[in-house]
Amino acid sequence: MSDRDAGGAQPSISNTVVNSTADHLIQVGVLHGDLNLTLRAPEPEDPQAAAERRLALSLLGQWRAEADAWRMARPAPLPVRWTPSARVPSTGQSLWADTGSSLADTFLGLPHRRLVVLGSGGSGKTVLAVLLTLDLLARKLGIASRQGHGTEPRNPAQPDTPVPLLLSLESWDTRRLSLAAWLEERLRLDHPGLPFVDGEHPAGLLVRRRRVLPVLDGLDELPAPRRAEVLDALAEGLGTDGDAVLVSRTDAYEALSASGHALENATVIESLPLRPRDVARYLDQVARHTGRADAWAPLVRALTDEPSGPLAQALSSPLMVWLVRQTYAAAPADPRELVDGRFPDRRSVETHLLDRIVPAAFPRLPPDDGRLHPPRPWDPQRARVWLAFLARQLSRRGESELAWWRLSQAPLPRLLALPALIAAGIVVSLLIDLVSAGYAADSLLGEMSVRSTVLGGVVYATVARWAAEHYFGHRLAQPRRTANPLLFIAALRAAERHSRVGPLARLAVLNGVPAVAVLLLALYAFGGHDAVLVLLAVGMLLPAVMMVVVAAPADALDAATPTELLRGERSALLATVTLVAPLIGLGTAAFYELSGGDGLWPGFIAWLGASAALFLVSPSSRWLLAKATLATTGRVPWSLMTFLEDARTAGLLQRSGGTYRFRNRRLQDHLAGRSPSAVDEGRPPQPAPAAARAQTSGGRGRPQSADGTDRRSGETVLSTRQEPSVFRGMHVERTADRFLVRGRSRRVPMAHWPVIASLTVMTAVRFSVTGQWREATGWVSLLFFPVLGILLCLLGLAMPSRRWELELTRQAVRGRFGRLHAHYAWTDVTQIAVRRVSLHGLQTPTYSLQVRLRDGAPVPGRRLRLGGGWYHVLALGLTDDVDPQLAAALADFAQERWRPAGTG
Repeated sequence: MSDRDAGGAQPSISNTVVNSTADHLIQVGVLHGDLNLTLRAPEPEDPQAAAERRLALSLLGQWRAEADAWRMARPAPLPVRWTPSARVPSTGQSLWADTGSSLADTFLGLPHRRLVVLGSGGSGKTVLAVLLTLDLLARKLGIASRQGHGTEPRNPAQPDTPVPLLLSLESWDTRRLSLAAWLEERLRLDHPGLPFVDGEHPAGLLVRRRRVLPVLDGLDELPAPRRAEVLDALAEGLGTDGDAVLVSRTDAYEALSASGHALENATVIESLPLRPRDVARYLDQVARHTGRADAWAPLVRALTDEPSGPLAQALSSPLMVWLVRQTYAAAPADPRELVDGRFPDRRSVETHLLDRIVPAAFPRLPPDDGRLHPPRPWDPQRARVWLAFLARQLSRRGESELAWWRLSQAPLPRLLALPALIAAGIVVSLLIDLVSAGYAADSLLGEMSVRSTVLGGVVYATVARWAAEHYFGHRLAQPRRTANPLLFIAALRAAERHSRVGPLARLAVLNGVPAVAVLLLALYAFGGHDAVLVLLAVGMLLPAVMMVVVAAPADALDAATPTELLRGERSALLATVTLVAPLIGLGTAAFYELSGGDGLWPGFIAWLGASAALFLVSPSSRWLLAKATLATTGRVPWSLMTFLEDARTAGLLQRSGGTYRFRNRRLQDHLAGRSPSAVDEGRPPQPAPAAARAQTSGGRGRPQSADGTDRRSGETVLSTRQEPSVFRGMHVERTADRFLVRGRSRRVPMAHWPVIASLTVMTAVRFSVTGQWREATGWVSLLFFPVLGILLCLLGLAMPSRRWELELTRQAVRGRFGRLHAHYAWTDVTQIAVRRVSLHGLQTPTYSLQVRLRDGAPVPGRRLRLGGGWYHVLALGLTDDVDPQLAAALADFAQERWRPAGTG
């Protein structure tokens, strides 16, 4: 406000600002008189709220990028209708309806915020989960939603809204982690840089206070035996007041619900087929948006004029509508070919669209001579071959997450892994011999001195790697973004924050080991001057601590992308070679110098040996081997990561943290060469024949004989099955109140093979790098551990057979193998299933019948504990196939506690 005084001289200027949030105040002009400012310090932000906001911002950027790649809301969202499921009743109040409200409003208005999203393959379930995630994040941050048809106004922030965390259930190992532990682990791994609360990563606090909403996709993509296990673990983790969103195909969840594994207090919704007029209206918008209305006009008219035709039937699925849009988005692709009569039925239309999507995603671009480096397009036919190979690998393992570090599990890289490791080690040994020829000639021990020095470097590097592995609790094959080791203090703090050991072990590693190293150096300086003390301190203890610091996770806020994980793994490898290995070389050089010799060449040789050992067992080496072998044989391109990112940009893949997934499971199955099921095509599954149902039924009081005929209650039945069975040659007895299998069996030990494999790898590194491959005795040492594993198996077969017995009664289940007895009352058992045996965190190739006990039940002996709350009953073999007689008996005696393989 400006006003002149009575003399008309200087103006009087006054500014009044009330409740301003401005960061800066600028006064322009000449200031006469006093300036009075009242500054109010901003209220400090709650640390938990700051962590939630940072997490929400990171997730918003991640899923907006995915939504843009899928073109979910351009030019408008696809009009998918959702309704309470008619096939699976809601266990909570069913209030879901298409009322025009936002997804977040509808979800938050549910009495129990538990939502189960069902539908057939390609019905838009994942899209709904992503849009709901974006809507909740926009509501929490108070920013404009991008789901509507126009620009929506900025909304006030609602900090009470939970942060949605969209995850694939495939990454949850329920045998090892509870729901809370899994969510906390994912937050720590994907968002290590969140603001700390009370000196700790906020992941545990956010999960415990239920500030994270799990949005879980892919229940139907799990193997059938795992579905009920995961669903039960989810229900146990949610408790009575936990919120969640679960996404699954209808048939998979319907089977689980029928067997008593439905999610309690959940609203169950299901997608309806798209209406032809809605699809026509949507494609007309797409045509106008792309400027090709004339080319799309015949297809739009066909949908309107023939609502029951094969084209309209095929385009009743959102996946197929997306395929049409992507396939015919640009010329010369012509959508009129879909209505020229060459596709007589729905399947032919769908197959054509699935076949055309890869050429549409990677079109042949004309050359651009005006650019210095014109873009090289991917050949559509070769791209189809590459994607088909990747899809087959995922289908073979029963997975949907495509991780670059798992490509080494393909058959060809696995077959060549040990030969390639030995070959690389031999090359390193030849290089060492070349550079150390003069040193070996001058040494009294000759080549033996070189080999012993290299061996020391390999051993000390192995100790350092082992220390980091156990400190952070992750496997060697799992890459991680690491902190910058040059910022040593920050990296040391990151190592302390992200450790997976107890406080005493953490104190011992970060403080105790350096103190011991200093003590050893002091003993050398003031004691007996033994050079071994310096070697242990500098060459072994300090490299182990440095390896822990180098492997410390980076405090990055955003979730790692696959490319960032690969870049981080390369940086970690470079840090180990330039920081950890030189310490080993320095310790070796000091040992030789203090012993009266020349330490330069021994230190250099030890550095080469340590560097080789660290590289050959790293994820980078396995990645290079996998990419080289698969690219050489034409299975993947040499620029694989660039190709995968281009496929994601084209909409064929989606990015989930550090992995990729195919846009839809139907697309993955089509590329893998698997024929679609009825459910995939949107048709309801046909009921099983009565004979098939009879084989798996086991009604109480109606015993069944081996040939499938019913016997009267109380009559003893002996098995006469002729097909392969775990009960072959055993006595099987079944009455109304008892099921007994008795016989003798030999135990073949298999749990030792993971350890044998690790020892064989380390022996191969030592054998090849140290030059032992030149001697016949070296090859014998290489075969020692594999032969030992085979001998242990043969020893198990040679042992006398032992008593094998399983008994089910109305009161208990009892198992016996040799001297190992297991007995559990049904009143103490909550679940019983056939599961893979896990010992000390290692998965063995064997399966056994296992039980989970209620809280307060008597704790069995240590030999029966398998981890994750499961206890051993009886070993069954190398597969999870359950004999029909046993399955029927378990359904009868265990009732709802039993998890058949078909339903989990």
